[in-house]
Amino acid sequence: MRKFGLTYDDAIAIQSSLIEGLKAQRRWYDFVSHDMSPAEKKTVKVESKHAMKKVAYLNGFTKAKTKAEIKELGKLVVE
Repeated sequence: MRKFGLTYDDAIAIQSSLIEGLKAQRRWYDFVSHDMSPAEKKTVKVESKHAMKKVAYLNGFTKAKTKAEIKELGKLVVE
């Protein structure tokens, strides 16, 4: 992360934003998934997996979350 000029605090802030976005996306998906087309569902799945990968990558730098917390966040990924 340092090669991008980000500090530890920047990485923590980005990770927190991604986590909040992942939670919001999951709540939204649970609410409207019955009205979504298969293509829209696939898009949501891909986006949530990408967000989770970014959270895990940032955690490698920040170590802000434990493995158990990361696994719990993984449950938010739309399957």
